[in-house]
Amino acid sequence: MNPENPNETARPETAPAPPQTEAEISELERLKGENELLQAELKAAKDKYVRLYADFDNYRKRMAAELADAQRSGKFEAIRALLPTLDDLERALSFAQAKPEELLPGVKSVVENFRRTLGSLGVEPVAGVGADFDPRYHEAIGAVEGEEGKVLHVYQQGFKYGEMLVRPARVVVGSGRTSEVEGPAPRANDT
Repeated sequence: MNPENPNETARPETAPAPPQTEAEISELERLKGENELLQAELKAAKDKYVRLYADFDNYRKRMAAELADAQRSGKFEAIRALLPTLDDLERALSFAQAKPEELLPGVKSVVENFRRTLGSLGVEPVAGVGADFDPRYHEAIGAVEGEEGKVLHVYQQGFKYGEMLVRPARVVVGSGRTSEVEGPAPRANDT
């Protein structure tokens, strides 16, 4: 009896009848064989998936390690390239104490060597005085009387590495007006 419906009479559980004919037995054997084949194919596909997943995970870890190594190597090479500039600055300081009049030429030489080193690393200065103002590479900190849209003074040199901007140039731009000056006054040694 069904406890939910007391009027329903209990039906005996029926098991599938055993195959009666030779054709049914043969069909059952064929289906069992097909099932075993499909089970083997499924197991092989699962094994292949697990191996592929493990291979991909190993590849991902290897690529992360290689990227970290490349970054370390790049930093190492940059540090190695910059150390001679530190040596030059230290020599300039030691000469400045003994012969102060030779400090300026020494510092100029160090600056030139440093610019060459940056160039060898692929770092280039952003166009400065006389260039058209380009907001992608320049940060306007003021405007003065002069040719409109032209960089007239550079307060801080900008640099780019390939197409990536390392630091924008901080510049004063010509306003095209002939009236009062806006922004900070240019310094004498700006280029």
